Amino acid sequence: MLVQCFWVSASYAAPIATNTALPLSTDEVIIRQQFVLTRSSDRISGTVRGVDRFESRTVLGYGVTSKLAVFGVLPIVDVSSEFGSINASEFGLGDAALFARYEVFRSDQAGRTIRISPYAGVRMPTGRDGKTGDGSVDIFGGLIATIASTQWVLDSQLRYDFNREAEGFQRGDSTIIETSFQYRLSPGKVTQETNAFVFGVLELSASHSDRNRLGGVSDPNSGGFQLFLTPGLQYSTRRWIADFGVKVPIINDLNGSALEPDYSVMASIRVNF
Repeated sequence: MLVQCFWVSASYAAPIATNTALPLSTDEVIIRQQFVLTRSSDRISGTVRGVDRFESRTVLGYGVTSKLAVFGVLPIVDVSSEFGSINASEFGLGDAALFARYEVFRSDQAGRTIRISPYAGVRMPTGRDGKTGDGSVDIFGGLIATIASTQWVLDSQLRYDFNREAEGFQRGDSTIIETSFQYRLSPGKVTQETNAFVFGVLELSASHSDRNRLGGVSDPNSGGFQLFLTPGLQYSTRRWIADFGVKVPIINDLNGSALEPDYSVMASIRVNF
C-alpha cells in the first residue's frame, strides 16, 4: 500500500489520506508521523473473521529544488488476526518506499494557485514476506492536480500500482482515483496576526484492484472495487500540522470471500524545517 504522504506550505491545509501537488521549498525538510488503525471483519458460515492492522508511518520529505521533491516512507506494522478460536499476530518493519514528485505546471493568481505534478517511486521488500510485507519490489506512480486558495484547497490524483511477483505470490495491480477538499473553518478572517487555522476535510477515494496470483493461478477471493469517504479535522500553523480522520467504506464490492474493511482511524503530525 502506498502511503499517502505529500505536504503543502503550512499556511494552507493538507489532505489527510490523499496527495497534493503543492511543493516543498528548496532545501525544506518535512517529517510526518502518521498512525493508522484499520479494522476488517465478517462471518463465514457462522465463523468470525477479523483483522486489526496498526501502522506507524515515518515519512521524510526533502525539497531538492522548487519543483522537485523526494520522499521516503518507513512503516512499522502490527497485525492481529482471528478466525474463530484461532488467533495470530505479527509485528515488525513493513515495506519501505522511495519516490519523487516533480511540478510540471504552475499558475499563480492573487489568492489562488494551480499546480500539476506527476510522481513515481518504488516500494521495497523490507518487511517479512507474507507477514508484514509482500516480498516484492513494486513500482507506483501517478498524477496530482491541486487548486489552492486562502479559504479552501482541492486536491485530486490518479495513481497506478504495478505489483511484481515474489516467492510465487503477486498482489493484483491497482488503480486509484482520489479527491480531497479542505475548507477553512476558523478564523473567519485572516489578518497579519493570524498564525493558526482549523480546516474541515472531506476526502473521496475509489480503487479497483486486480486479483492476486499464487503460483500463477488467480485467486478468486481477492481484488474488486471499493469506494471510501474520509471526513476529518486539521489544525495548521506555520511550522506544523496535526490532523485526524476516519475512513469508512461506502462500497465494498470485493471478489468472492475477500475480507472487507470496516473502517480506518488516522492521525498524524507533520513538521517542516
